[in-house]
Amino acid sequence: LGMAVSSPPPTQPLSPTTFAGMVEKELLDRFGSEAQRVVDSWRLMEQGYEHKQFMGSTDGDHGDPDGSNFHQYAHSYVAGLTVKTFWNTEDFDWCGKLAMKYKAIRKEFDKVTKDMSALQEEGNNVWAGALTDDATSYGTGWRTLVLMNRGVWDPVNVNLFPQTAKAVRDSGIPALEVFFASMQPNTDIKLHSDFTNFVLTSHLALDIPESGSNKCRITVGDDTRQWINGEVTLFDTSIMHDAVNEASKTRYILMFRVWHPDLTDVERDALQFIYDCLEIPGLASTDPEERFRAEMELKAVKGFPKIAASGGFGGGGGSKKPKRKKKR
Repeated sequence: LGMAVSSPPPTQPLSPTTFAGMVEKELLDRFGSEAQRVVDSWRLMEQGYEHKQFMGSTDGDHGDPDGSNFHQYAHSYVAGLTVKTFWNTEDFDWCGKLAMKYKAIRKEFDKVTKDMSALQEEGNNVWAGALTDDATSYGTGWRTLVLMNRGVWDPVNVNLFPQTAKAVRDSGIPALEVFFASMQPNTDIKLHSDFTNFVLTSHLALDIPESGSNKCRITVGDDTRQWINGEVTLFDTSIMHDAVNEASKTRYILMFRVWHPDLTDVERDALQFIYDCLEIPGLASTDPEERFRAEMELKAVKGFPKIAASGGFGGGGGSKKPKRKKKR
C-alpha cells in the first residue's frame, strides 16, 4: 500500500480565537481530564495528522506489510484503541437483540421498498450516493437511505420505517449513524479506509441475493466474510477494506456506525459534543446568548422522533422537512 508508519506527535493547545480552539475549551470545561484522549484527537486533526500503521506482526498471519491490507489509516484518531478486523458479535448483547428483530425489519423493508418511486417522493434523500471525495471509492453502485446521522434521527425516514427505527432503539445499539445501504449487482467497492478509528461499523444483512453462495463479500484487512441474510457483523473500517456484489440482483443491508467499545462514557459524550458543534457551531460560542440558542436548537433535534398514528409507508406519517444530504 505504500503507507509509511506514523505515530502521533505531541499536541499543543489550540488558539482560543479559532473555532477549533473554542471547541477545545468547551471539551475541557465540560469533561475535564477524563476526555484528554479526545482533546488530543481533536488537536491532531487540526494539525492535519494522519495515522498510518501496519497492524500485523512479522511472525503472524499478516506478516508481510507489502503483501497485506491489514493497515490502519485514520484522519480522526484516538490513541490506544483495540484494533481487530472483525469483532465477535457474541460479545455484544445488542448484536443478538438486533438479529432477533431481523424478520420484522425485513418485512417492513420489503413493504416500503416495493414502490421505489413512491418512496423517493415520501422519503428524505432516498438512495443518495457518495457525496465527498473521500467516499468516491464506494463507486456509483453504492447508495444510502439514512435513519440517523451523527446521533440525530431523521424524523421523515423514521416515520417511513418505524418498526426498524424502534428495533434499533430498543436493541441498545451505541450508534451514531443508522442507514440502509444498497449495492448494485456486479459492482465492487474499491479498497479504502473510512478514516476514523473511534467508531466501528456493523451490518445487518437484510436482502442478500443468493445468500450463502459467497457472491456478496466484504474483506477487512486480509479477512473475508460473506453477507448472509439475518446475520450481524461488526468490524473496523479504519482498516483498509473492500467489497463485492457478484450476484445479479441488488444487495441491501442495514448499516451502523457505533462507538468503539474501548471508549469510556465520558469519551463518547465528548466525541458526540464535537459532532454536535460541527452541526451547530454556536454550542462553542463565547457569547452566552448564542450558546443558549444553540443548546435549545440541539435539544429540539435530539431524542427519538414522534411516530405518527398513521406512521409507516403510505400512511402520511411525520411532517416533511427540507431535503438535506447525508454528510460523510
